[in-house]
Amino acid sequence: MEPRMMRQIVLQSYAQGNPVPGNFAVAQAPIPEPGPGEVLTRTLWLSLDPLIRFGMDEQHVTGAVHLKPGDVLYGGTVSEVVVSNHPDYPVGCIVEGRTGWREYAALDPVAGDRVRGAMRRIDPALAPISTALGVLGMPGQTAHAAVRGIGRVQAGETLVISAAGGAVGSIAGQIGKILGARVVGIAGGAKKCAALLDLGFDAAADYKAPDFAGQLKAALPEGFDCYIDNVGGDVTLAVLRHAKYRARMPLAGFIAYYGFGMEGPGPDHLPGFFRLVMTKALELRGFSGPMVAGEAGLAELAQWVGEGRLGYRETIVEGLEAAPAAFCATFAGGNSHVGKLLVRVAQPSS
Repeated sequence: MEPRMMRQIVLQSYAQGNPVPGNFAVAQAPIPEPGPGEVLTRTLWLSLDPLIRFGMDEQHVTGAVHLKPGDVLYGGTVSEVVVSNHPDYPVGCIVEGRTGWREYAALDPVAGDRVRGAMRRIDPALAPISTALGVLGMPGQTAHAAVRGIGRVQAGETLVISAAGGAVGSIAGQIGKILGARVVGIAGGAKKCAALLDLGFDAAADYKAPDFAGQLKAALPEGFDCYIDNVGGDVTLAVLRHAKYRARMPLAGFIAYYGFGMEGPGPDHLPGFFRLVMTKALELRGFSGPMVAGEAGLAELAQWVGEGRLGYRETIVEGLEAAPAAFCATFAGGNSHVGKLLVRVAQPSS
């Protein structure tokens, strides 16, 4: 009897700079059989997270995963259990995990493995299940940690956020408002900036505009207390000119440099950066959102969502084959989506 087949997205070639659709390929593979203590999951939603880019370099520099040509792309998913050999994960339950860019996956839901960690069960009554990859998942935890934990944002302070139109940035800005801060978002294009104002941001600056520096100056007349950086590069150099003494800088991402190794193109800005760190007593800290925010962060996020105080936006592309082009667009600077970028792979069985 011929095995049942599934589709999956594999790495076809290493990325050179920004990824392109040609770095990916759609492949067929047999649907796996779950072993003792394992479950077979069917992917419903796939998260397109920029950090996946770390695994696509020929010379591995950053991240826990290094892909080789032919490997399935890794990434977060929301799935349904369709075959179960584990009593705590019955058929029909909804789970969130890192099962990758594929239609089905078999694994131990508690132990996971090096790439695919433990799964968590999702309560569909709490919110749409897709939010487990956004506001009630890793992006929400990262935003919560950046604002609450690392940033220690207080009422009356000024919070500025780069890539504010993304999943982390759009959530972080709303958390800042809940805490009573004045929030300034940085995004690319007038449409994204308008969307930030609709979400409750106090001001927005368009980094693509010729007068970006002037927009920043107008939005930050007294400087900033906390800067959540998701970008790096020229945007961060412009923002740091407005740092207050003892400003905090949670480093949540640096997408401007994801295509580089340990050295990027000149000129060398490190001398000026070190000077600013010293003269402004700038506090900079990188972190991992889920590890910092944890279950307490998720609980508070869920409370705010339930109370209607924290909104979320999702941009949805249809079908697994659409994942490579949508993922690459996040690096090319041409996308206009706000919030979490998701792929709807399949509909739930019921």
